[in-house]
Amino acid sequence: CVKVIAETLASVPLPIYRRLPNGGKERATNHPLYRVLHDKPNSFQTAFDFKLMLQGHLSLRGNAYAHILPGPRGFADQLIPLHPDRVAVEKMADGTPRYKYREDNGTQVTYLQDEILHLRGMSDNGYTGLSTIAMMQDSIGLSLAAEGYGSRFFRQDARPGGVLQTAGKLSQQAAARIARDWTAIHAGYTNAHKVVVLDEGLSWQAVGMTSEDAQFLQTRQFQVTDIARGFRVPLFMIQETEKQTSWGTGIEQLGIAFIASTMMTWFRPWEQPINA
Repeated sequence: CVKVIAETLASVPLPIYRRLPNGGKERATNHPLYRVLHDKPNSFQTAFDFKLMLQGHLSLRGNAYAHILPGPRGFADQLIPLHPDRVAVEKMADGTPRYKYREDNGTQVTYLQDEILHLRGMSDNGYTGLSTIAMMQDSIGLSLAAEGYGSRFFRQDARPGGVLQTAGKLSQQAAARIARDWTAIHAGYTNAHKVVVLDEGLSWQAVGMTSEDAQFLQTRQFQVTDIARGFRVPLFMIQETEKQTSWGTGIEQLGIAFIASTMMTWFRPWEQPINA
């Protein structure tokens, strides 16, 4: 879900427009911020890389930060991304935020509001966004537990695919011989569908999926839907096509619905802080 949202937003160009007296608009390509936002926000990232990274931070943690660095192109010559886990936001006496950032070497740097581009998601205090992961921790925790169980199930499961049974009593040597011969003849995909000849009064009984196994698979499918719901991502966008969508017919309508219901809620947290 994060990848879909971040890659979609990063693919959308971020130009600056100049409003015209007749009510129209034109691209302000000579504006000092145009190349910063549209082409190359800093010396080591393209605009796509920058937007992809910050939207990933924003989708997961509810906050994304960039240091506004002055230089030859003006007061915002470069936008240097800051890792949100290293940023602490404080409320100053006048109500403005102050940002304390821990550098790679452990030193702490303090930035004022006009030095930071701060993108935030839904907030309960007006200063920092709420972490999507924290809000969905129960759903994600259940998914991780189910995934871990599934991994251990297939890696360690000792339950056989079937059993050879007989009404008589086999000696230890006979049982070992039958098991060895059966494995040698029928194990592996190259031996699939070979004719089975049973002696010693043996019969084959397949062991099918239990009700617990079926419930586990249903849990995994439910968790996909539950996490997609938290990110407002339609199931078809994450290749989950088992359930029919109610958005209408045709991929065009599905795409329009995705932009209107999901991406517009992420475009605004970019546009308005940039304008501010």
